[in-house]
Amino acid sequence: MDKTDQIILKTLSKDARATLKALAKACKLSTVAVHQRLKKLEENGTIKGYQIELDYAKIGYTTIVFVGVFLERSSLYREVLKKLDKIPEVLECHFTTGNFSLLIKIICKDNQDLMYVLNEKIQGIKGVSRTETFIVLENGIKRGFSL
Repeated sequence: MDKTDQIILKTLSKDARATLKALAKACKLSTVAVHQRLKKLEENGTIKGYQIELDYAKIGYTTIVFVGVFLERSSLYREVLKKLDKIPEVLECHFTTGNFSLLIKIICKDNQDLMYVLNEKIQGIKGVSRTETFIVLENGIKRGFSL
């Protein structure tokens, strides 16, 4: 990865919808050259994808939580992960060190919906011994990593 690739990644991390023309201007290259570099960054897995950021409250999802998941055994991680992946409310899942084995981020319409997701979907998974829930009151900082 050279300085030009870093400029492309930095520009895209600020605005994933940056045009080839804008990227070319930032890199002082032609749009064709930037397109080739982008394709290479995508093919080698440096750029994994492009995502949309939603205002969840505007689409009716007002409760965001982090849930620490305690497993009966750490070796059950992959099995539990497969089940969590089928729950649409689960946005992220991280295998962690510390008190719990997994830290998941979920989104729900409200607290009643949260109770249903926890009780009926997550705590019923074989291998999950218990959960600990942290309700997000406000997101003070949200940003992607920038080079």
